[in-house]
Amino acid sequence: MIKNYFKIAFRNIKNDKLFFGINLLGLSVAFLVAIVLFLSANFEFSFDNFQANKNELYKVYYKVNRPEKTEFGTAMPFPKQPALKAEFQEEIKHATRLLDGGMYLQSGDKSFELDVNFVDEDYFEMFSFDLIKGTKKSALSQLNNIVLTQKTAKSIFGEADPMGETVMVNFGAGSTPFTVNGVTQNSPENSSLENENLVRIEAFPEYQENKDTWNSKNHDLYIQLADGVNYLDFEKNLKPFTEKYYQESIKFANEQGYYGDERGEVISTRLLPFTEVHFDQTVGNRATDPYYPYILLAIGLLVLLISSINFINLSIAKAFKRSKEVGMRKALGATRQQVIWQFWSEAFITYCLAFILAVAAAIVLIPEVNSLLDGHLNFNQLFQVNVLLSILFTFVIITALAGGYPALMVSKFQTVAVLKGKVKTSLIKGGIRNSLIVVQFTISIGLIAATFVIWNQINLLQNKPLGFDKEHVISIPVGNSIEGYDLLNYYRNELADESQIQSISGSDGNLGIGKDNSSMSSVFGFNQEDRNIQTNGLNVDFDYVETMGLDLIAGRSFDRKFSTDSTEACIINEAMAKELGGMEDLVGTRINLDEGKTIIGIVKDYHFESLHKTVEPLTLMFNKPFGIYYVLVKINAQNPVKTMKLLEDKYLAYAPQAEFQGSFLDENTNNQYKKEQKFAKIFVTAAGIAILLSCIGLFAVALMVIKNRTKEIGVRKVLGAEVHTLVGLMSKDFLLLVLASILIASPLVYFGMNSWLEKFPYRVDVDWKVLTASGILAIFIAFFTVAYHAIKAAQMNPVKSLKSE
Repeated sequence: MIKNYFKIAFRNIKNDKLFFGINLLGLSVAFLVAIVLFLSANFEFSFDNFQANKNELYKVYYKVNRPEKTEFGTAMPFPKQPALKAEFQEEIKHATRLLDGGMYLQSGDKSFELDVNFVDEDYFEMFSFDLIKGTKKSALSQLNNIVLTQKTAKSIFGEADPMGETVMVNFGAGSTPFTVNGVTQNSPENSSLENENLVRIEAFPEYQENKDTWNSKNHDLYIQLADGVNYLDFEKNLKPFTEKYYQESIKFANEQGYYGDERGEVISTRLLPFTEVHFDQTVGNRATDPYYPYILLAIGLLVLLISSINFINLSIAKAFKRSKEVGMRKALGATRQQVIWQFWSEAFITYCLAFILAVAAAIVLIPEVNSLLDGHLNFNQLFQVNVLLSILFTFVIITALAGGYPALMVSKFQTVAVLKGKVKTSLIKGGIRNSLIVVQFTISIGLIAATFVIWNQINLLQNKPLGFDKEHVISIPVGNSIEGYDLLNYYRNELADESQIQSISGSDGNLGIGKDNSSMSSVFGFNQEDRNIQTNGLNVDFDYVETMGLDLIAGRSFDRKFSTDSTEACIINEAMAKELGGMEDLVGTRINLDEGKTIIGIVKDYHFESLHKTVEPLTLMFNKPFGIYYVLVKINAQNPVKTMKLLEDKYLAYAPQAEFQGSFLDENTNNQYKKEQKFAKIFVTAAGIAILLSCIGLFAVALMVIKNRTKEIGVRKVLGAEVHTLVGLMSKDFLLLVLASILIASPLVYFGMNSWLEKFPYRVDVDWKVLTASGILAIFIAFFTVAYHAIKAAQMNPVKSLKSE
């Protein structure tokens, strides 16, 4: 019997190729989109799952309840890790500091610019990064040990064994010999931590002078709690620890009216579970939106829903043509269950073929998808047990619903009514089909409108005036093998007579994210007239204000004529001026920052951080121990490509062993919004596919509905109806459904996108123009989809139309 079901199913598919082709195309595309989005979501959910100790690991952060806002941070002082281990020996099993940096490594005649992580000896005991060579207990046991990644080891030593080899390493303060004592795996793509080349944190150049300093914060801190220790209880026990080591800061906070939180703490030490690091946006740096993978899953399911609605509508419409077949089957003794199985088997075959085609397409297209969306999809993910079970469950549910519902409707046909030709056509004309079309277009219009909003927001982020010249300034990372001030002076001397160079300066921090993929910030706290002041600090050099095109609103810029400018002067922004109590009479004021600075100027607020944040207090100053890590060059607009090549040639002439990574600041600032750009690409693709699938379904349903009205069209033409009248008459019902979809989708988009936009301090509005544009686009698409059939039917010879039935 089952064999017979499938034989008849294949025969019916062969006899109605248009119906089968439309369904197969729509379902294949929907399954392809769903597979890609599902794998993308699964990749996000898989972050750090390989860490064996993930449930015992925590990232330490601080919380400060300032009057204007609650502040969170993960930058820690060097002495905090040893102090925690000493005072909580029973509760803390392991702890490690982690500081990202760079190094210049030499081995024989080979030299390399490499990333490095400064860590503690506990690092390998805590994190599950396999050691290919060496042992976890001894890999970093000595201060001169270095652990290389697979990639680095192969680049330096090829296939030779690197263990025990000596390399010369320069972290910016002279070369030191290190012994290779381990080779670790390259960091997995789904790791929150970048497992780079590793050395002990004591090797960091500024460690010795700051190892006992609690107000210099520059690294992350992770701890592993002992078995059975509840982290929330332990967190409460950290209150005396914080009060002991942050006594002065807490005193200042209380004097300034800082408020206590639910535990009565104005400044507290908190723990973020490692399992939450990837998605935490309150504490985390560049964290992923926790709703992102769920949105991917939702879009995938919505696209599948649209395609399944097409299948249901077409199956029900086609069922009327097969009503006599159903009647004959029942007359010859077929039960209702057998009719259901017959029609469901046809649906099952279509879905299986569509799924197979989608999987084949995914294998071919996944590399292109990775390139388009900057993703890390791997087809091997499909063969993970949880992924296979989820896909199988989704496939069974969708096939059962989409194939079972039409089969159930068909099985209700009454034998006698069918054989007399009196079967009701309400299945075709009724509310079920219309409701499903409304659902389809509601989803499509919602995705289109959401896409408009997202693109408008990205345009705002990329095009909003930032308060500095981003189009004509090139940022050049100094690198690890060069001293920043030396490179800065070299550029000034070499390019002094070049007409395309306007000015040159430098700083210890970049604007945006450059080709070195690095970003940093320094925050200073100091007491000023019994007030605790906090400011971002930036070490700069002469000509910084002019090179960046900052707007000086009071005082003057740094000037070589004044000898004290390079030691005691500073320039602040408006936000810092407000922090100090106002804009008036601040020029000439002495502040207790970095052993004392005198304010010589005030610049208009500019966005030195991304537009995910409002402008915070900033102080520009000379602080030579902080170093210069970026050279900034302002150029003329005439020939930027030629000028970039000039800068590269000069750089490589000065440091032939290094890599030139210069980029324009507009590129750097745009790099801060890659996640939003990726989000927009997904929505654009999903919206396009959704509207395409909706149109395919509408196209096919309109074809069948208009075919059933062929005689009506003939009668109307005989009675004098014009073609445009007939087209309007046949399109009206479908356009009303689209209008209903607009009315439903508009409030959903309005509230949904406003919720998404709330996380941006600078954001666009979800106004009527976006919703109107989305609705008009949907109406035009629907009209032209239906109009094709309507015009074709209206132009038919009425004699032929009247004979058609």
